[in-house]
Amino acid sequence: MAEESDFILRQIHSLAEGFGYLLAHAKDSTNTEIVFPGTVGPTLPHQAELRQLIHDQHYQQAATRLLKLRYAMTEDQFFQLALWVYQTLNHYDEATLQAGHYSKASIVAGLKQLEQFKNER
Repeated sequence: MAEESDFILRQIHSLAEGFGYLLAHAKDSTNTEIVFPGTVGPTLPHQAELRQLIHDQHYQQAATRLLKLRYAMTEDQFFQLALWVYQTLNHYDEATLQAGHYSKASIVAGLKQLEQFKNER
């Protein structure tokens, strides 16, 4: 209601609709993309180092390095970093992980180890 009577709110609404249209159809596609805010945030300690190891397909080395970092940061940061590592590795298929001397079973084992760490607190 206030939107209909206030000139500035009508302009903001029109502008938002225009941006939405441009973003949805900018790629000559009829598909709409949904972008979740906050998915890219500040990096965690040692995340750049682990990202590089994963990028270079040194998956086992990244997992080993992660465990060595357990006491180098707060517990919350460690668990966030560990979840990020395992989520990132889980995006790869089994053949890609095998090339980096890792596997889906290793991801599951790592998550179980995290659960044990959590229970030790």
